[in-house]
Amino acid sequence: MRYLKMIALARTFVLTLISNMAALSVVALCVPAQAGTLEEARGCTGEMQRLERLACFDEVFGTPLAEPEAGTKADAGLPDLKRSGRWREAYAQAESEAAGGVGYRNTGQAAGLLVTVPALGAKPPRPLLALQCHNNITELALMLPEPLDAERVNLVLGVSETAGRSAWRVRDNGYVLSIGRGLPAIRAVKEIGPEADIRVYSENSRIDGLLFDLTGFENAIRPLRESCGW
Repeated sequence: MRYLKMIALARTFVLTLISNMAALSVVALCVPAQAGTLEEARGCTGEMQRLERLACFDEVFGTPLAEPEAGTKADAGLPDLKRSGRWREAYAQAESEAAGGVGYRNTGQAAGLLVTVPALGAKPPRPLLALQCHNNITELALMLPEPLDAERVNLVLGVSETAGRSAWRVRDNGYVLSIGRGLPAIRAVKEIGPEADIRVYSENSRIDGLLFDLTGFENAIRPLRESCGW
């Protein structure tokens, strides 16, 4: 009997050891993937706006959105996480401009000082040229009503196609094309500021040919320039 008990105990020990080794193997395989996910999640903490930060975490961890109930709109009562706070502020500002011209507004913590110029000849909601001074950082961007499926877009923003072509980064889930923050944006604004109107030249048909009337632009951006110190 004692011999049989020893065999049973030995068998239990071996099975437990095998189970623990299998679990350790799974953990070892998961660690690299988890480390990469954690690094991406740390990057989300740099987002200043709460909704943008939440959207970033959802994208990293693959958080599924709740399915709407039958008979209700998919976005009813829910924040539009795909569109950034500054995008919403810019389009709200553009809609409030009855004449459809250059608009300036201090949005406070939402998006800072914001100047918007709607594209001519486009159906509302129109693409917007947006200049922003937020947290003492200047950014020039082209905002779109529908997302653009690309990472970067080469384009010319000026009076002719002979002007310098530059790579604009696609941000905010495809709704914003940015020439950059700080000096790249400031240089671009100083080049286009004196012009009466400017056009977008690009191989991307979604944005090629967009025309912006800059009447009143230089006056509108004065508070923004003073705030950002240039």
